[in-house]
Amino acid sequence: MQLSRTHISRVLLEQEIRGLLVSPPLWGMLIILSLLVGYSFIQAVELFSQASRTALQYPDLAGGMIPLEGIFVPTFGAYYLVETLLLPFIIIRLIGQDKQNGTLKLLLQLPLSTFGLNAIKLAAMAVVWILILLPGILVLVFWQSLGGHIYWPEILTLLLGHTLYSLAIVCIAMFATAISSSLPTASMICLAATLGSWVLAFAAGAGGWLSLMNSFSLTTLLRQFESGLLSSVAITSFLVWSLSCFIAASVWLHPGRKLRSKMKMLLLSMATISAVAWGLVQMPRYADLTENHKHSFNPAHTHALQQMNQPLKITVHLSSEDSRRFDLEKKVLSKLRRIVPNLELVFPENQAAGLFGSSESNNYGLIEYEYAGKRDQSYSNSAHEILPLLHALAGQVVEAELKQSYSGYPLIADASGSKWVFYLLLPLIFLLGAIGARKPSLSI
Repeated sequence: MQLSRTHISRVLLEQEIRGLLVSPPLWGMLIILSLLVGYSFIQAVELFSQASRTALQYPDLAGGMIPLEGIFVPTFGAYYLVETLLLPFIIIRLIGQDKQNGTLKLLLQLPLSTFGLNAIKLAAMAVVWILILLPGILVLVFWQSLGGHIYWPEILTLLLGHTLYSLAIVCIAMFATAISSSLPTASMICLAATLGSWVLAFAAGAGGWLSLMNSFSLTTLLRQFESGLLSSVAITSFLVWSLSCFIAASVWLHPGRKLRSKMKMLLLSMATISAVAWGLVQMPRYADLTENHKHSFNPAHTHALQQMNQPLKITVHLSSEDSRRFDLEKKVLSKLRRIVPNLELVFPENQAAGLFGSSESNNYGLIEYEYAGKRDQSYSNSAHEILPLLHALAGQVVEAELKQSYSGYPLIADASGSKWVFYLLLPLIFLLGAIGARKPSLSI
Protein backbone atom coordinates (compact mmCIF):
# COMPACT_ATOMS: atom_id res chain seq x y z
CA MET A 1 0.00 0.00 0.00
CA GLN A 2 1.37 3.40 -1.00
CA LEU A 3 1.65 5.82 1.91
CA SER A 4 0.42 9.39 1.64
CA ARG A 5 2.76 12.36 2.01
CA THR A 6 1.02 13.32 5.24
CA HIS A 7 1.63 9.89 6.76
CA ILE A 8 5.25 9.86 5.59
CA SER A 9 5.79 13.35 7.01
CA ARG A 10 4.31 12.31 10.34
CA VAL A 11 6.54 9.23 10.54
CA LEU A 12 9.63 11.26 9.64
CA LEU A 13 8.69 13.93 12.20
CA GLU A 14 8.44 11.28 14.91
CA GLN A 15 11.83 9.90 13.89
CA GLU A 16 13.42 13.37 13.89
CA ILE A 17 12.03 14.10 17.35
CA ARG A 18 13.29 10.74 18.53
CA GLY A 19 16.70 11.47 17.04
CA LEU A 20 16.85 14.78 18.85
CA LEU A 21 15.78 13.34 22.19
CA VAL A 22 18.49 10.66 22.09
CA SER A 23 21.10 13.27 21.21
CA PRO A 24 23.54 13.85 24.10
CA PRO A 25 24.38 17.41 22.91
CA LEU A 26 20.73 18.40 23.36
CA TRP A 27 20.55 17.34 27.00
CA GLY A 28 24.01 18.77 27.65
CA MET A 29 22.82 22.11 26.27
CA LEU A 30 19.72 22.00 28.48
CA ILE A 31 21.80 21.31 31.60
CA ILE A 32 24.15 24.19 30.78
CA LEU A 33 21.13 26.43 30.13
CA SER A 34 19.63 25.57 33.50
CA LEU A 35 22.86 26.46 35.30
CA LEU A 36 23.29 29.74 33.39
CA VAL A 37 19.67 30.81 33.84
CA GLY A 38 19.77 30.01 37.55
CA TYR A 39 22.98 31.96 38.09
CA SER A 40 21.73 34.93 36.04
CA PHE A 41 18.40 35.00 37.89
CA ILE A 42 19.94 34.85 41.37
CA GLN A 43 22.44 37.59 40.51
CA ALA A 44 19.74 39.77 38.92
CA VAL A 45 17.51 39.49 42.00
CA GLU A 46 20.42 40.36 44.28
CA LEU A 47 21.33 43.47 42.28
CA PHE A 48 17.67 44.46 41.97
CA SER A 49 17.27 44.14 45.74
CA GLN A 50 20.30 46.32 46.39
CA ALA A 51 18.92 49.03 44.12
CA SER A 52 15.49 48.65 45.72
CA ARG A 53 16.87 49.48 49.16
CA THR A 54 17.94 52.88 47.86
CA ALA A 55 14.65 53.35 45.96
CA LEU A 56 12.62 52.66 49.10
CA GLN A 57 14.58 55.31 50.97
CA TYR A 58 14.24 57.81 48.12
CA PRO A 59 10.82 57.30 46.46
CA ASP A 60 11.76 59.49 43.50
CA LEU A 61 14.09 56.69 42.36
CA ALA A 62 11.40 54.00 42.52
CA GLY A 63 10.29 54.71 38.95
CA GLY A 64 13.56 53.23 37.72
CA MET A 65 12.88 49.85 39.33
CA ILE A 66 11.58 48.04 36.25
CA PRO A 67 11.43 44.21 36.49
CA LEU A 68 11.82 43.80 32.72
CA GLU A 69 15.14 45.63 32.69
CA GLY A 70 16.36 44.57 36.10
CA ILE A 71 15.34 40.91 36.18
CA PHE A 72 14.12 39.38 32.95
CA VAL A 73 16.45 40.85 30.33
CA PRO A 74 19.61 39.98 32.35
CA THR A 75 18.24 36.51 33.12
CA PHE A 76 17.35 35.82 29.51
CA GLY A 77 20.84 36.90 28.57
CA ALA A 78 21.69 33.28 29.38
CA TYR A 79 19.30 32.27 26.61
CA TYR A 80 21.13 34.58 24.21
CA LEU A 81 24.43 32.84 24.93
CA VAL A 82 22.98 29.34 24.52
CA GLU A 83 21.02 30.25 21.39
CA THR A 84 24.10 31.80 19.80
CA LEU A 85 26.81 29.33 20.81
CA LEU A 86 25.15 25.96 21.47
CA LEU A 87 21.79 25.73 19.68
CA PRO A 88 23.34 25.72 16.16
CA PHE A 89 25.20 22.48 16.90
CA ILE A 90 21.93 20.63 17.47
CA ILE A 91 20.58 21.31 13.96
CA ILE A 92 24.05 20.95 12.40
CA ARG A 93 24.30 17.46 13.84
CA LEU A 94 20.73 16.64 12.77
CA ILE A 95 21.31 17.53 9.11
CA GLY A 96 25.02 16.72 8.90
CA GLN A 97 24.56 13.11 9.90
CA ASP A 98 21.98 12.61 7.14
CA LYS A 99 24.51 13.91 4.62
CA GLN A 100 27.46 11.91 5.91
CA ASN A 101 25.83 8.50 6.38
CA GLY A 102 23.86 8.56 3.12
CA THR A 103 20.44 8.88 4.74
CA LEU A 104 19.72 12.03 2.73
CA LYS A 105 19.89 10.15 -0.58
CA LEU A 106 17.42 7.59 0.75
CA LEU A 107 15.06 10.28 2.01
CA LEU A 108 15.06 11.95 -1.40
CA GLN A 109 13.58 8.74 -2.83
CA LEU A 110 10.40 9.57 -0.91
CA PRO A 111 7.77 11.90 -2.42
CA LEU A 112 9.19 14.81 -0.40
CA SER A 113 11.43 17.66 -1.53
CA THR A 114 14.38 19.05 0.38
CA PHE A 115 12.06 21.89 1.40
CA GLY A 116 9.69 19.37 2.98
CA LEU A 117 12.51 17.51 4.70
CA ASN A 118 13.92 20.72 6.18
CA ALA A 119 10.44 21.83 7.26
CA ILE A 120 10.08 18.56 9.18
CA LYS A 121 13.39 19.23 10.92
CA LEU A 122 12.21 22.72 11.86
CA ALA A 123 9.03 21.23 13.31
CA ALA A 124 11.15 18.82 15.36
CA MET A 125 13.22 21.75 16.62
CA ALA A 126 9.99 23.30 17.91
CA VAL A 127 9.87 20.44 20.45
CA VAL A 128 13.41 21.37 21.47
CA TRP A 129 12.30 24.96 21.96
CA ILE A 130 9.57 23.84 24.36
CA LEU A 131 12.22 22.09 26.46
CA ILE A 132 14.46 25.16 26.29
CA LEU A 133 11.67 27.34 27.69
CA LEU A 134 11.39 25.31 30.92
CA PRO A 135 14.09 27.22 32.89
CA GLY A 136 12.56 30.52 31.77
CA ILE A 137 9.11 29.46 32.93
CA LEU A 138 10.58 28.55 36.32
CA VAL A 139 12.11 32.04 36.51
CA LEU A 140 8.65 33.56 36.13
CA VAL A 141 7.25 31.22 38.79
CA PHE A 142 10.03 31.99 41.28
CA TRP A 143 9.89 35.74 40.69
CA GLN A 144 6.15 35.83 41.27
CA SER A 145 6.48 33.66 44.38
CA LEU A 146 8.98 36.19 45.76
CA GLY A 147 6.34 38.88 45.37
CA GLY A 148 7.75 40.28 42.16
CA HIS A 149 5.65 42.06 39.56
CA ILE A 150 5.12 40.64 36.05
CA TYR A 151 3.69 42.70 33.20
CA TRP A 152 2.78 40.04 30.67
CA PRO A 153 2.85 42.12 27.45
CA GLU A 154 6.53 42.86 28.14
CA ILE A 155 7.32 39.22 28.90
CA LEU A 156 5.51 37.91 25.83
CA THR A 157 7.37 40.43 23.66
CA LEU A 158 10.67 39.25 25.15
CA LEU A 159 9.77 35.59 24.52
CA LEU A 160 8.72 36.39 20.95
CA GLY A 161 12.07 38.06 20.34
CA HIS A 162 14.02 35.05 21.57
CA THR A 163 11.80 32.71 19.55
CA LEU A 164 12.43 34.65 16.34
CA TYR A 165 16.15 34.92 17.16
CA SER A 166 16.38 31.15 17.69
CA LEU A 167 14.51 30.50 14.44
CA ALA A 168 17.00 32.67 12.55
CA ILE A 169 19.96 30.94 14.21
CA VAL A 170 18.58 27.49 13.36
CA CYS A 171 18.02 28.46 9.71
CA ILE A 172 21.54 29.90 9.47
CA ALA A 173 22.89 26.62 10.86
CA MET A 174 20.83 24.69 8.29
CA PHE A 175 22.34 26.72 5.48
CA ALA A 176 25.87 26.36 6.87
CA THR A 177 25.41 22.58 7.01
CA ALA A 178 23.97 22.40 3.50
CA ILE A 179 26.95 24.13 1.90
CA SER A 180 29.62 22.39 4.00
CA SER A 181 31.26 19.06 3.45
CA SER A 182 31.93 18.43 7.15
CA LEU A 183 30.39 19.25 10.50
CA PRO A 184 33.38 21.29 11.80
CA THR A 185 33.26 23.48 8.71
CA ALA A 186 29.53 24.03 9.14
CA SER A 187 30.08 24.97 12.78
CA MET A 188 32.74 27.52 11.89
CA ILE A 189 30.56 29.11 9.19
CA CYS A 190 27.60 29.33 11.54
CA LEU A 191 29.62 30.83 14.39
CA ALA A 192 31.19 33.32 11.98
CA ALA A 193 27.71 34.47 10.95
CA THR A 194 26.26 34.67 14.48
CA LEU A 195 29.31 36.23 16.12
CA GLY A 196 29.70 38.59 13.16
CA SER A 197 26.13 39.74 13.74
CA TRP A 198 27.00 40.29 17.40
CA VAL A 199 30.01 42.42 16.45
CA LEU A 200 27.87 44.51 14.10
CA ALA A 201 25.66 45.42 17.04
CA PHE A 202 28.50 47.66 18.25
CA ALA A 203 28.40 49.70 15.04
CA ALA A 204 25.41 51.78 16.15
CA GLY A 205 25.97 55.42 15.28
CA ALA A 206 29.03 54.66 13.15
CA GLY A 207 27.31 55.96 10.05
CA GLY A 208 27.48 54.69 6.49
CA TRP A 209 27.18 51.02 5.62
CA LEU A 210 28.15 49.86 9.09
CA SER A 211 25.21 51.67 10.64
CA LEU A 212 22.86 50.24 8.00
CA MET A 213 24.13 46.71 8.58
CA ASN A 214 23.83 47.20 12.33
CA SER A 215 20.11 47.89 11.98
CA PHE A 216 19.65 44.39 10.53
CA SER A 217 21.99 42.64 12.96
CA LEU A 218 20.27 39.79 14.78
CA THR A 219 21.50 41.12 18.12
CA THR A 220 20.21 44.63 17.38
CA LEU A 221 16.83 43.24 16.35
CA LEU A 222 16.62 41.20 19.54
CA ARG A 223 17.34 44.27 21.67
CA GLN A 224 14.16 45.91 20.39
CA PHE A 225 12.10 43.05 21.80
CA GLU A 226 14.09 43.18 25.04
CA SER A 227 13.13 46.83 25.40
CA GLY A 228 9.42 46.02 25.07
CA LEU A 229 9.00 47.54 21.61
CA LEU A 230 7.09 45.40 19.12
CA SER A 231 8.12 46.41 15.62
CA SER A 232 6.87 45.10 12.29
CA VAL A 233 10.26 45.98 10.80
CA ALA A 234 12.09 43.83 13.37
CA ILE A 235 9.69 40.92 12.87
CA THR A 236 10.03 41.20 9.09
CA SER A 237 13.83 41.34 9.35
CA PHE A 238 13.95 38.21 11.50
CA LEU A 239 11.64 36.37 9.09
CA VAL A 240 13.71 37.49 6.10
CA TRP A 241 16.84 36.12 7.77
CA SER A 242 15.09 32.85 8.53
CA LEU A 243 13.27 32.37 5.23
CA SER A 244 16.31 33.31 3.13
CA CYS A 245 18.58 30.84 4.92
CA PHE A 246 15.89 28.13 4.91
CA ILE A 247 15.34 28.44 1.16
CA ALA A 248 19.08 28.58 0.47
CA ALA A 249 19.64 25.48 2.63
CA SER A 250 16.83 23.57 0.91
CA VAL A 251 18.05 24.48 -2.58
CA TRP A 252 21.69 23.66 -1.82
CA LEU A 253 20.99 20.46 0.08
CA HIS A 254 19.93 18.45 -2.97
CA PRO A 255 23.03 16.56 -4.19
CA GLY A 256 21.70 15.96 -7.70
CA ARG A 257 20.92 19.55 -8.57
CA LYS A 258 23.44 21.34 -10.80
CA LEU A 259 25.21 24.48 -9.59
CA ARG A 260 23.66 26.62 -12.32
CA SER A 261 20.19 25.45 -11.37
CA LYS A 262 20.86 26.12 -7.68
CA MET A 263 22.09 29.63 -8.35
CA LYS A 264 19.09 30.40 -10.56
CA MET A 265 16.63 29.23 -7.91
CA LEU A 266 18.47 31.15 -5.19
CA LEU A 267 18.55 34.41 -7.13
CA LEU A 268 14.85 34.15 -7.98
CA SER A 269 13.93 33.35 -4.38
CA MET A 270 16.08 36.12 -2.91
CA ALA A 271 14.67 38.65 -5.38
CA THR A 272 11.12 37.70 -4.41
CA ILE A 273 11.85 37.83 -0.68
CA SER A 274 13.63 41.18 -1.01
CA ALA A 275 10.73 42.71 -2.95
CA VAL A 276 8.15 41.54 -0.41
CA ALA A 277 10.30 42.63 2.55
CA TRP A 278 10.94 46.05 1.01
CA GLY A 279 7.21 46.57 0.61
CA LEU A 280 6.56 45.59 4.23
CA VAL A 281 9.22 47.85 5.76
CA GLN A 282 7.77 50.83 3.86
CA MET A 283 4.69 50.56 6.07
CA PRO A 284 6.19 50.14 9.57
CA ARG A 285 3.98 49.50 12.55
CA TYR A 286 5.05 49.82 16.18
CA ALA A 287 3.51 48.91 19.51
CA ASP A 288 4.93 50.14 22.80
CA LEU A 289 4.17 47.24 25.13
CA THR A 290 6.11 48.55 28.10
CA GLU A 291 4.17 49.30 31.27
CA ASN A 292 5.80 52.71 31.67
CA HIS A 293 5.38 53.56 27.93
CA LYS A 294 9.02 54.56 27.67
CA HIS A 295 8.94 54.34 23.86
CA SER A 296 6.06 56.81 23.55
CA PHE A 297 5.33 60.48 24.06
CA ASN A 298 2.21 61.65 25.81
CA PRO A 299 -0.82 60.62 23.66
CA ALA A 300 -1.69 64.27 22.99
CA HIS A 301 1.82 64.97 21.67
CA THR A 302 1.77 61.79 19.60
CA HIS A 303 -1.53 62.69 17.95
CA ALA A 304 -0.29 66.19 17.11
CA LEU A 305 2.99 64.96 15.66
CA GLN A 306 1.14 62.49 13.46
CA GLN A 307 -0.73 65.43 11.90
CA MET A 308 2.53 67.05 10.68
CA ASN A 309 2.09 66.09 7.02
CA GLN A 310 4.81 68.37 5.65
CA PRO A 311 8.54 67.48 5.72
CA LEU A 312 10.22 68.04 9.08
CA LYS A 313 13.98 68.51 8.84
CA ILE A 314 16.16 68.23 11.94
CA THR A 315 19.87 69.00 11.72
CA VAL A 316 21.90 67.73 14.66
CA HIS A 317 25.37 69.22 15.12
CA LEU A 318 26.64 66.52 17.46
CA SER A 319 29.21 63.81 16.85
CA SER A 320 28.24 60.16 17.15
CA GLU A 321 30.50 59.81 20.21
CA ASP A 322 28.79 62.61 22.12
CA SER A 323 26.63 61.44 25.02
CA ARG A 324 24.18 64.27 24.31
CA ARG A 325 23.47 62.77 20.89
CA PHE A 326 22.93 59.37 22.49
CA ASP A 327 20.38 60.86 24.90
CA LEU A 328 18.71 62.77 22.06
CA GLU A 329 18.44 59.62 19.98
CA LYS A 330 17.04 57.55 22.83
CA LYS A 331 14.57 60.06 24.24
CA VAL A 332 13.43 61.98 21.16
CA LEU A 333 14.65 61.00 17.70
CA SER A 334 13.82 57.30 17.91
CA LYS A 335 10.25 58.19 18.88
CA LEU A 336 9.94 60.84 16.16
CA ARG A 337 10.99 58.29 13.55
CA ARG A 338 8.00 56.15 14.49
CA ILE A 339 5.52 59.03 14.62
CA VAL A 340 6.28 61.86 12.18
CA PRO A 341 5.18 60.87 8.65
CA ASN A 342 7.90 62.76 6.75
CA LEU A 343 11.04 63.17 8.87
CA GLU A 344 14.52 64.00 7.63
CA LEU A 345 17.49 63.79 10.01
CA VAL A 346 20.80 65.38 9.08
CA PHE A 347 24.03 64.79 11.01
CA PRO A 348 26.86 67.06 9.77
CA GLU A 349 30.37 65.73 10.38
CA ASN A 350 31.14 67.72 13.52
CA GLN A 351 33.87 66.31 15.74
CA ALA A 352 34.91 67.57 19.13
CA ALA A 353 38.59 68.25 19.62
CA GLY A 354 39.41 65.64 22.22
CA LEU A 355 37.44 64.36 25.17
CA PHE A 356 36.97 67.75 26.85
CA GLY A 357 37.78 69.96 23.89
CA SER A 358 35.38 72.07 21.89
CA SER A 359 34.53 71.71 18.26
CA GLU A 360 36.07 73.98 15.69
CA SER A 361 32.53 74.75 14.49
CA ASN A 362 30.56 77.42 16.34
CA ASN A 363 27.40 75.39 15.67
CA TYR A 364 28.53 72.34 17.58
CA GLY A 365 25.81 71.19 19.96
CA LEU A 366 23.13 73.11 18.10
CA ILE A 367 19.96 71.35 16.89
CA GLU A 368 18.11 73.06 14.04
CA TYR A 369 14.47 72.49 13.13
CA GLU A 370 12.73 73.36 9.86
CA TYR A 371 9.05 72.82 9.07
CA ALA A 372 6.70 74.46 6.58
CA GLY A 373 9.16 77.26 5.87
CA LYS A 374 9.67 78.05 9.56
CA ARG A 375 12.93 77.58 11.41
CA ASP A 376 13.99 77.33 15.02
CA GLN A 377 16.97 76.03 16.95
CA SER A 378 17.94 74.88 20.39
CA TYR A 379 20.80 73.32 22.33
CA SER A 380 18.45 71.18 24.42
CA ASN A 381 18.15 67.41 23.99
CA SER A 382 15.13 67.16 26.29
CA ALA A 383 11.70 66.21 24.98
CA HIS A 384 10.12 68.73 27.37
CA GLU A 385 11.72 71.58 25.40
CA ILE A 386 11.82 70.03 21.92
CA LEU A 387 8.14 69.05 21.66
CA PRO A 388 6.74 72.55 22.35
CA LEU A 389 9.20 73.89 19.77
CA LEU A 390 7.93 71.43 17.14
CA HIS A 391 4.30 72.18 17.93
CA ALA A 392 5.01 75.90 17.58
CA LEU A 393 6.54 75.36 14.14
CA ALA A 394 3.42 73.45 13.09
CA GLY A 395 1.09 76.05 14.60
CA GLN A 396 -0.33 73.54 17.07
CA VAL A 397 -1.57 74.10 20.58
CA VAL A 398 -1.19 70.91 22.61
CA GLU A 399 -2.18 70.23 26.18
CA ALA A 400 -0.63 67.03 27.49
CA GLU A 401 -3.03 64.48 28.92
CA LEU A 402 -2.74 63.81 32.62
CA LYS A 403 -1.24 60.38 33.18
CA GLN A 404 -0.34 58.57 36.35
CA SER A 405 3.43 58.38 36.61
CA TYR A 406 5.10 55.00 36.64
CA SER A 407 5.82 54.18 40.28
CA GLY A 408 8.15 51.24 39.67
CA TYR A 409 8.24 47.98 41.57
CA PRO A 410 11.12 47.97 44.07
CA LEU A 411 11.44 44.67 45.86
CA ILE A 412 13.92 43.31 48.38
CA ALA A 413 14.01 39.54 47.93
CA ASP A 414 16.35 36.58 48.19
CA ALA A 415 16.34 34.10 45.29
CA SER A 416 19.18 31.95 46.59
CA GLY A 417 16.70 29.22 47.52
CA SER A 418 16.03 28.62 43.81
CA LYS A 419 19.60 27.46 43.24
CA TRP A 420 18.65 23.93 44.30
CA VAL A 421 16.16 23.82 41.45
CA PHE A 422 18.37 25.34 38.76
CA TYR A 423 21.65 23.78 39.91
CA LEU A 424 20.45 20.33 40.96
CA LEU A 425 16.81 19.38 40.40
CA LEU A 426 16.33 20.61 36.83
CA PRO A 427 19.73 19.28 35.59
CA LEU A 428 18.88 15.95 37.23
CA ILE A 429 15.52 15.91 35.41
CA PHE A 430 17.27 16.61 32.11
CA LEU A 431 19.79 13.86 32.86
CA LEU A 432 17.01 11.38 33.59
CA GLY A 433 15.27 12.54 30.41
CA ALA A 434 18.40 11.78 28.42
CA ILE A 435 18.60 8.30 29.93
CA GLY A 436 14.89 7.64 29.40
CA ALA A 437 14.97 8.82 25.79
CA ARG A 438 17.69 6.29 24.93
CA LYS A 439 15.42 3.36 25.61
CA PRO A 440 14.91 1.16 22.52
CA SER A 441 12.18 2.60 20.31
CA LEU A 442 9.30 0.63 18.92
CA SER A 443 9.50 -0.22 15.26
CA ILE A 444 7.07 1.64 13.05
